[in-house]
Amino acid sequence: MEKIIPLPLNFRKSFSISPVPPYSFDTTIHKPSHFPDQLDEWEKGKYWQTIRINQKLFGLKFENKGATHKPKIEISVFYDKDVSEEELESIKQEVIWRFDLNADLKEFNELAKRDKKFYPVFKRWLGMRNSSSEDLYGLLIISVVLQNATVRRTVQMMSALLNNYGTKLKFDDKEIFSIWLPKDLENVSEQDLRDLKIGYRAKFIKRLSRDFAEGKVDEQKLRATDQETAKAELMKLYGVGPETVRILLFEVCHKYNTFDHIVLWQQKIYSRLFYGKELVPIEKIQNDIKKSYGEYSMLAVHYI
Repeated sequence: MEKIIPLPLNFRKSFSISPVPPYSFDTTIHKPSHFPDQLDEWEKGKYWQTIRINQKLFGLKFENKGATHKPKIEISVFYDKDVSEEELESIKQEVIWRFDLNADLKEFNELAKRDKKFYPVFKRWLGMRNSSSEDLYGLLIISVVLQNATVRRTVQMMSALLNNYGTKLKFDDKEIFSIWLPKDLENVSEQDLRDLKIGYRAKFIKRLSRDFAEGKVDEQKLRATDQETAKAELMKLYGVGPETVRILLFEVCHKYNTFDHIVLWQQKIYSRLFYGKELVPIEKIQNDIKKSYGEYSMLAVHYI
């Protein structure tokens, strides 16, 4: 494999965002459960990733400049030639959406105070938002390589895909990948993808990329629509099942009441976590969480 030469982004402009308080920078930005994917980098109080706006790539650096009850984030935008005020505003609005920075969680926090067992958990993570640094297509690709694979295997597959079809950007002394555009795989065959040792996922990635390239998926429309409509639209995508839809609705669309699908490994964890038992019926777990947290059921489980 040829060594990838990163695209340098030597110019920089900045703006700030004040999220709705309370807000926790590090727990919103960095999820310890996520696998290392070469798509971002985090250290306490700082975070780097790429973003694509109107098919143009930028590097982003987030810096925590506030506190939980008086939050402020400084965003540095790195670019190669120029960036317009319209592009900067688009980046700002996209960051606000992806990281759920305008969410008002007062009602959720009040419900959390009533939970005697888990309130210490909610207090510790006060201000955390669910978030997705990637757009819908990017998160779908990540979801596909997570299917039926160990973390090590997922890391290998994602690395192979990025090194063959991704773009590496260099900014602020960091080298970070960006996921390819769906249309970039138009002339890539399913066998080409299989040669990267990603197995049956090659068919999923090829079909999904075609659907996105042909404009069959409207992410902005999905964000604005109600949960059931969004769910029905996402289920039309090739290879997307109930668990992937749950992830997409929660992380991309910020629908908090998506605690309607539990797989076996999750059932085992929830049974021990919530009840101290080996295996509790899925229906009971769902009913108990929804009774306590209603429309915030998935957000509550996310915290815990």
